[in-house]
Amino acid sequence: MPKETNKQPIEVVNITSPTLNSRLGRYFIGKTELLNFGGGYYAWGGIVNPINSGVNLYIDIFTITNFSTQNFISEVWLNANPPKKAVASFNVTPTNQSISPPPIPRAIMTYADYSTEPMTKGVNIFDRIVTPNSTLVSDSHNGSIIIGPGGSFSIILRPPGYQYIKGTIVVTWWEEKNELSVQA
Repeated sequence: MPKETNKQPIEVVNITSPTLNSRLGRYFIGKTELLNFGGGYYAWGGIVNPINSGVNLYIDIFTITNFSTQNFISEVWLNANPPKKAVASFNVTPTNQSISPPPIPRAIMTYADYSTEPMTKGVNIFDRIVTPNSTLVSDSHNGSIIIGPGGSFSIILRPPGYQYIKGTIVVTWWEEKNELSVQA
């Protein structure tokens, strides 16, 4: 006679990682051009997920480089509208360079400098001080910040005064099919 056991059901969890997504060609890195701000102006850079992309963006790491001798404030925003004069960056690539032809991201990295447009919509989730002649590297978010179709991940660079400053923004992310948009 078989022995009865007290077995609990096992929960299956799918774990995604930057390494796995890089191997699959879904992990990307993008950089703004050199951003100029100060004198009453700020700069902006970020990732925009088009409304019809069909993917969610999983933000991993971002860096902000300060090429000046003055501190400045960086504000991280979710789902803010980008400035009207924002342009698309050409400095975007998949991290897996062994795939041919290379995958093309659905998200668009955009940026603007010398901007005075106020932020509309969105939520400022945290601020960081970027020290002179340095690069601020965020902790890996490991995809915990998820941007759905029509959303954005933005970083605003604000000078503390009127001194002119130069900086850049780099963001890494991966893209996965948005199951909700597929069902709709």
